[in-house]
Amino acid sequence: MKFVTWFKFFSLSLLASSVLCGCSNDSSADEQTQKSDQALYLRGDMNDYSVSETYRLRSSEQGWCTEAALHADWSPYHFKFADAKWSSGSNFGYAFPPGSLEEGSRDLKLNPNSRFEDVLLRVNRDGVYRFCLLKKDDGYYARVSRLARGDEKSFDDAMKGR
Repeated sequence: MKFVTWFKFFSLSLLASSVLCGCSNDSSADEQTQKSDQALYLRGDMNDYSVSETYRLRSSEQGWCTEAALHADWSPYHFKFADAKWSSGSNFGYAFPPGSLEEGSRDLKLNPNSRFEDVLLRVNRDGVYRFCLLKKDDGYYARVSRLARGDEKSFDDAMKGR
């Protein structure tokens, strides 16, 4: 009888300790990690696919955007929007082929779980271009537009990553 009582006590103690351990995680650390992982960047030929604050997407009236200086002679450019780890759900490439944009084209539907589907961008003029990630009712889209003079930082500053 003592063995059965002891066994029940031991089993309940083990169960209680596993429940308590599972609930005692540090949620503030988890939140901080998630916030830093949520940063998205323009990654492509214009920056060797690197992660840089210069190309970090920031909230704007148009969506999540950043700017990059592009040379027409180096066109076409390949790019994606992605986090620092190329995480699924934060790795935006084209959703449907051919996956290309040019000045004046309509927004391109994106797949947030892409792997190798880089967007192809053709530019005809040197300049600073705004790259935006847009969330619409039916998914995510890319929009690229050349900035008008006066709306942009200088081309030289943009080329230097300022």
